[in-house]
Amino acid sequence: MAIDIRHAADALEPNMNWIKASVLNHDPDSPIIFHRTDIMGFGGPFECLRDEAIKSRFDRSILRLFISTEFRIITAIIDKKAMITNTHWDNKEPYHYLMDILVEKYTQLLERNHVIGDIMPEGRSPGQNRLLQEAFTKTRNKGTFYVSSDRIKSAIRSENLKFRSKKDNIAGLQLCDLLAHPSHIIARDLVRHEVRLGAFTTRIREIMIGTKYDRSATGKIIGYGIKWAS
Repeated sequence: MAIDIRHAADALEPNMNWIKASVLNHDPDSPIIFHRTDIMGFGGPFECLRDEAIKSRFDRSILRLFISTEFRIITAIIDKKAMITNTHWDNKEPYHYLMDILVEKYTQLLERNHVIGDIMPEGRSPGQNRLLQEAFTKTRNKGTFYVSSDRIKSAIRSENLKFRSKKDNIAGLQLCDLLAHPSHIIARDLVRHEVRLGAFTTRIREIMIGTKYDRSATGKIIGYGIKWAS
């Protein structure tokens, strides 16, 4: 997900905090972190969502948040079986290949909008963070088939990924967490996989396809906001 840092601070974070305070009645001394797994499992502060009235209000608020927030989604999906069997792929490491795709598409998005950006992943273990940083460094230094190293470095100035954790309570990362699984399902639906869209995901699909996926000047989403590698 790509979002302007000023918009995240001025609009996304206050709107997200309103949902936490007004719908979930959170304690400011113990901030709520939006995490899809906890929400779906009614864990911790989300136990109140077992109440149908509260859940309905929460769902409506989240959909309004998606609509009102200005961001662009880039989702890359890889067929790992095809990666292993197809000879035309030189890079056989799925997550490194996905890094190539995401950095390439993000660079192109930044160039089209004449801005620069950086990348903030959610941190995992020190070892996982190190491997992800190594994959980013490799992509940034060698470039991809479609985007040169110089272009990447011009658009993404920082050499380092800006790792943050859930406890840092970053609004943008929480929005990503809410969107990642629905976007995965929607992307598979668009490339004609057999998937089941629930009522809530169907509504998200309308929002994402309508305005949120990155797209070409003619409105093409596949190859821009959604990249399917097989």
